[in-house]
Amino acid sequence: MRPAIFFDRDGTLLVEMGYISHPSLVRPYALTAEALRLARAGGFLLVMVTNQSGVARGWLSERDLGAVHERVQTMLRSEDAGLDAIYYCPHHPEGTVAAYRQTCLCRKPGVALGERAIRELAIDPAKSLVIGDKMSDIRFGLDLGLRACLVRTGFGARAEQAAREIHLSGVHVAGDVLEAVKWAIAEGARLA
Repeated sequence: MRPAIFFDRDGTLLVEMGYISHPSLVRPYALTAEALRLARAGGFLLVMVTNQSGVARGWLSERDLGAVHERVQTMLRSEDAGLDAIYYCPHHPEGTVAAYRQTCLCRKPGVALGERAIRELAIDPAKSLVIGDKMSDIRFGLDLGLRACLVRTGFGARAEQAAREIHLSGVHVAGDVLEAVKWAIAEGARLA
C-alpha cells in the first residue's frame, strides 16, 4: 500500500473562481505544478477529490466536467505534474437536474470517494494526508483517518477562522499548496 495526498480542486490546486464550466477557465495556482512534482518525488500518489455540484445545478454536464478535468491534466502534465486520479461528486440535494438531486455519501465531507480511491489505488490511509481550503475537505480527511492541512488560498482563510471557533485541533494550516506539500513530506518522513 502506498501513501497519497488527497487534494481539493478549487481554491487548493486551481484558483477559486466559482463554478468552472469550460476548460478555458482552468487556472492552476502558480505553485501548483511545483507542489505536485515535489509530492510525487516524496513518494505520494496524487489524488484529486472534488465536489462539483454545478452538474446537479445544470450549469455543466458530466461531459463538460470531463473536458475541464482533461484540461487540468493536460496543463499539469505539460509541467510533469499530472495527477494519478481524479474523483468527483456531481450531486447536490438542492440540484435542479433530477438525476443528480440527492443526498449522497460521495459529497465531501462524505468519505465514499476517499474509500473508493483507497481501495482502487491501494492507498495506505495511515501514511496519507488531505490538503484543502474548506472545512468539508478537512472533515473528509479526518473521517478517513488522514492527517489534514488547510490552505489559506481559496476559502481557506474563512475556514481557518471556523476551525478556531470549534477548537479543531490536529489540523495544520499552510499559506498555499506548496507550503502544505512541504509539511506533508515532513509528516511522511516522521511516520516512516
